[in-house]
Amino acid sequence: MFYKKVGIESRNIILMYIFNIVGGLLFFLPVLALYLEKNLFTVTNVAIIFSIEAILWAVFEIPTGAIADIFGRKKTLIIGHMLALLSFVFLYIGGSMLVFILFAVLNSLGRSLGSGTESALIYDTLKSENKEEYYKKIIGTYHALWPFGAVVGSLVGGYIATFSLSLTVLLTFIPMVLATIVIFFLEEPEYEKEEERNILKHMINSSKIVIQDYQLIILFIGGFIIWGLGESMHGLNSLFFTFKDIPLIYFGAISSFIFGLSSLGHYTAHDVSEKIGDKKTLIVSTLGTAAFLLTATLTESYLTAVLWIIPSYFFGLRNPVIDHRINLEVPSSRRATIISVYNLFIRVGVAILAPFIGYLAELYNINTAFKISAGLMFTVPVLYLFLKNNK
Repeated sequence: MFYKKVGIESRNIILMYIFNIVGGLLFFLPVLALYLEKNLFTVTNVAIIFSIEAILWAVFEIPTGAIADIFGRKKTLIIGHMLALLSFVFLYIGGSMLVFILFAVLNSLGRSLGSGTESALIYDTLKSENKEEYYKKIIGTYHALWPFGAVVGSLVGGYIATFSLSLTVLLTFIPMVLATIVIFFLEEPEYEKEEERNILKHMINSSKIVIQDYQLIILFIGGFIIWGLGESMHGLNSLFFTFKDIPLIYFGAISSFIFGLSSLGHYTAHDVSEKIGDKKTLIVSTLGTAAFLLTATLTESYLTAVLWIIPSYFFGLRNPVIDHRINLEVPSSRRATIISVYNLFIRVGVAILAPFIGYLAELYNINTAFKISAGLMFTVPVLYLFLKNNK
């Protein structure tokens, strides 16, 4: 494997690879919106759950990043994953808005504890061996493994859903427990720690770094728009497929192709960005995403599915480059916190834009809502034009 070829000795990399591929085996992913709608009855109610989760995830992002910087990456990951596991208990119980809100609260807290921590742990592991130059390749492979696991999970989940939607949630507990066990075998990497243990002060000082760096500001605003719209549309895509008369039996296969192309995009991001540069990679990937999603709303049935799948490659291509550019701008002692600030922006984007899309779907229809959303995405490549043109 690449990490062995370049002489990376820490076992953290292979363990994180295993953790991420197993963590992608979420069998309910291709039918989550349908599962929620079955219990909550309207698209708006489903969007509200997504919005609540995104708002809370945003609220938790910065303090959880500070916790990881101050108290350690491994401990933070363990607590976060156990909370996420507990949240699935409430997702399975379901039955009312209150129970699904409890799911959203615990899941958002658990995921926020891991979102910036995982990248920081990998970067600091590489930095402790003076191998951080390989971060973009390692993180691209890392992020490619989650959707690869999701391919398998979606295929299996799509088949299970034809018998029972709730069974897709129940069986997800198996890989989630295995992923939690893997975390216990990680080693805490060496990184610069501040003597200051005040979480609030650490958060404020880290946020000042973002405000003073216009490169970070561009990346954060772009993430707000493209993630806010893209993740909201992805979360509601099973309703979009139903509107386009695509049979339920194909939902799992569509999700598998989506995650498969996303995996390929993550894996090739290093090579592509090294050839054409980070800036061009971001512009091309966001233009491609908006163009194909917009075209998908103008077609019908199976052609819609094909056009909907293609942007997932651009999604995978974009993420490692953004992650790499953020890490270049920040000090090690504040790495997890500043990555969490970025995640705050993208979660707020989902929190604001998911109900907006849900409202448009109720006012017009889901296709029109997605058409407007895809059009708004064209603002992001314009924003990326102002990034520095370095590789």
